[in-house]
Amino acid sequence: MKNYQSDFENFDTHIWLNAASEGPLPKVSAEALKESIVWKSLPYQLDIPKFVSVPLELKKSIGGLIGAEARDVILANSASYGIHLIADGFPWQKGDEICLMQNDFPTDILPWLALEKKGVDVRQIKADDRILTPEELEAALTQQTRLVCLSHVHTFSGMKLDIKGCAALCRGKNIPLVVNISQSAGTMPIDVKALGVDAVVCAGYKWLLGPYGTGFAWMTPELRDRLDINRAYWVSSLSEEELHSEGALSYKDLKSARKLDVFGTANFFNFVPFRTSIDYLLGIGLDVVQQYHRELLDGFINVFPKGHYSIFSSLEKGDRSSLLVFSHKDPAKNPNIHASLCKSNIYTALWKGRIRLSPHIYNTPKQLEILTEYLQNLA
Repeated sequence: MKNYQSDFENFDTHIWLNAASEGPLPKVSAEALKESIVWKSLPYQLDIPKFVSVPLELKKSIGGLIGAEARDVILANSASYGIHLIADGFPWQKGDEICLMQNDFPTDILPWLALEKKGVDVRQIKADDRILTPEELEAALTQQTRLVCLSHVHTFSGMKLDIKGCAALCRGKNIPLVVNISQSAGTMPIDVKALGVDAVVCAGYKWLLGPYGTGFAWMTPELRDRLDINRAYWVSSLSEEELHSEGALSYKDLKSARKLDVFGTANFFNFVPFRTSIDYLLGIGLDVVQQYHRELLDGFINVFPKGHYSIFSSLEKGDRSSLLVFSHKDPAKNPNIHASLCKSNIYTALWKGRIRLSPHIYNTPKQLEILTEYLQNLA
């Protein structure tokens, strides 16, 4: 197993096992950020080609990440941005219905709930187990269902949803499926066309190792064309000739994904290191990254102190992701265990009263062994 720790800053005695919340910048991305700081420090270096290339190159990298055309990628500052585009722009009518998974991450729920004041019915479907299955979703859909929104990987259980199955179901009923891939992008190969979804949204600062305030969205041109959103950003709207004209401007209703980009697409401090981080992961290969994660977690599972703890995530191959959720057999002890780990410079996450582990390529088998030893001592 290759050690990727040298590609990151030295964490010293700190063990960061929480990529699902925040991923560190690789050294190469930090260097790219330093270069963009020079551009701003010496603004004569901020020429037009840089303004043009920063968003275009980022879109190409994101397209390579998810198997999409760069022209269909929407630059964002979060996963929430993409969901709000659809929530705000879809042609809702009173009585329309949106189906969600109960206990999904709030990003996938709150933007839709705000539509209830327009008479849209937002249904949060409770799964029989930890995540919603295509069969449960099918049973919940009605003639009024206009959209479904789900996560690819469930934040609170670490389980992977059967998105292909859900997408096939929704496609057969002509219901758009929006999927949050924030907990899967950067951990496994993703092909949005093979998944069959209508849109994906993603944060860029978790597994993708980008700065905070980065993200993207993608949607099919068919869904994009249905959105009615007031966006008129001069960079994407005006030609070179129009920029230099002194005549009156006229509004053009753009149909391209550029219309939906977050404003300020030449965002050097965020988008330059973000693209570099994505290219870094693509250079390793997402299949290699996924295998590395599996080996780390398999090693942890093999020595997991089962006498005092239990694993909440599924261990079935098809359900597993790069997140692993576990608990002390007395769940009341979990907050203190989590706090004790933090005091010992071992960083995990505490969600819904359980401990979540999310190692990335900068972690090593030895660090997981240290975690196991601490868990045994804290039991």
